[in-house]
Parts: sequence; structure tokens; C-alpha cells
Amino acid sequence: MDKINWKLLRALEQNARLSYAELGKLVHLSAPAVAERIRKLEEQGVITGYSAQINLEKVAIPITALVECEVYRTQERAFKELVLSLDEVIDCYNVTGPSAFVLKVAVTSMSKLDALLERLIDMSDTKTMMILSHPVRRAMPLNCEMEEL
Repeated sequence: MDKINWKLLRALEQNARLSYAELGKLVHLSAPAVAERIRKLEEQGVITGYSAQINLEKVAIPITALVECEVYRTQERAFKELVLSLDEVIDCYNVTGPSAFVLKVAVTSMSKLDALLERLIDMSDTKTMMILSHPVRRAMPLNCEMEEL
């Protein structure tokens, strides 16, 4: 990773729809040179995909929450299978500490959240935190080393 690749990653994180020409202007390279760098970053698995960021409130899904799940002994495999089947789960993190998993869920109503938590209760103790806002949204830290690796 050199400084140019770091600049390309930052620019794509902010706006993945930038053209190769626009990216080239940012890093002082031709569009074909940028395309080649991005192709290599994709092949190396550095760039894993491109997606739209959806405002859930605008699509009538106003409630997001984090659910800490302290999974009961011997229930982890079944818990993972359940979580994979739940459409409301938009992120699942396996973490250290007493809560083995933290889920990010999105629902249309409090009753839907309650129903979701009822499905989890047979396999885990849960603690739920409502998400009020999302002031920082980025895929990588700003203070990444921009040196060649």
C-alpha cells in the first residue's frame, strides 16, 4: 500500500461512484493507471465491494438498535443459525467479553423489536440499546498509516 492507494481508498469510501478520471485528478494519475490500481486492490481483497448507503428512516424502518447477546452454553451454533435467518439483523459481531455477540437490528416498530427479542430469549440473555444517531460513519480510521507496507 502506497500513499496513492490510501488516497484512492479514502476517496472511494467517501464516494464510490467517482469515475476513474475524477479519481485520477485527485491522485495525479491517468484514468487507466487508476483503473489498474483499483483492479489490483480488488484482486488483493482490499476492496471487497461497493454499495449504496440507505437512510432507513426514509424507507419506513425508523428503529435501529444494538442488541448484546450473552449466548447460553452449547447454544452458539443454533444462535448463529437463528441470527442468519433473521431479516431484521443488519450486522452481527462476534466479540470478546460476556456478550459473545452484538447485533445491529433495524425494525419498523417497537412491537417488531419486541418480537425479535422474544426469538433470541431462548438462546441468550439480551441487553438492548436504541441507536439515536450515527455521527461517525466510515469504513476505515482516518489516521491510517499512509506509508508503503
